Amino acid sequence: MPALQLNPYERPETNAQGADPIDSPSRESLAATIRAFLASDITAFEFDAQLDDFRSSKDAVIQHVVEAVWFHYDDCDDHRVCMSKAEWDYFQRLLLVLSADCQIDKETERIWSLKQLVAAASLCVFAILAFQIGWGTQLLILAIPFGFVSIALSFWHAPAKRCNDPFQPIIFPFATFTDLAIAYQSSRFRKTQYPKHIADRTLRSPFMTAFWQIYAYVIWLILSPVPLLFQMLPETRSQTCVKAA
Repeated sequence: MPALQLNPYERPETNAQGADPIDSPSRESLAATIRAFLASDITAFEFDAQLDDFRSSKDAVIQHVVEAVWFHYDDCDDHRVCMSKAEWDYFQRLLLVLSADCQIDKETERIWSLKQLVAAASLCVFAILAFQIGWGTQLLILAIPFGFVSIALSFWHAPAKRCNDPFQPIIFPFATFTDLAIAYQSSRFRKTQYPKHIADRTLRSPFMTAFWQIYAYVIWLILSPVPLLFQMLPETRSQTCVKAA
C-alpha cells in the first residue's frame, strides 16, 4: 500500500525537469505487488484489488504501469500468473521503469475518418426503421444486420504511424535502446528469468473460450445501436514511451 505522507503541506518530490511528481515509496510498493503476482504469491483478484491503491496516484510512471498491466490478467476468472515469455519480459521492463528515474512522454490524437460517417449513417437508418415498426422485441431482430456493420467497423482502424525501429517490440515501453541502457545503469534492477512451468497454464479451456466469444458477438449483434453510438465518436489514439531522465 502506498506510503502515507506525514506532512500534508509538504511539496511532492519532483523530477529533474520539475515536471511530474515522483512518488518513490509508492513505486517500490507497486513493484513489490507486481513481483508478488509474477511469483504466484497472489492471484489475479488479489492483484487487481491491490492495484486499486495506486490508481489515483499523481505519479505519471505509476499511472502508466497500472494501466499497462491491466491488459495482462483476467479480472473475471481468478487465476495465478499466466503469460507468455514476451509478456513476462514486458513486465520486467515495467519493473525497470519503476526502479529507475524515468519520465513518461504521451502523445494523444483524435482521428476522424469515414468510419464515423458509416456508423452515424447506420444508426440513422436503424432509428428510421425502428420508428416505422414501433417499439418492441422486434427491434432486437432489426438490430442484427446493423450488428454485422458494427463488428466490421471494429476491425477498421485508421493507418498508424510506421515504426522504423524493428527492435521496438523488445524495448517497449522505452523509446530507444539508449533509454533502456541508461535505466539499467542508473538502477540496481535485475531481470527475473521466465519460469518455463507457467507456459503450460491457461485461463480457461478452448471450449469455454469459444463459448464466451460467441456469446459476446451475439450480444453485440442484438444491441448493435449501442456500439454504433460509440463508433460515431472520433478514434482516440495514444502513444506512450518511457525516456530515461
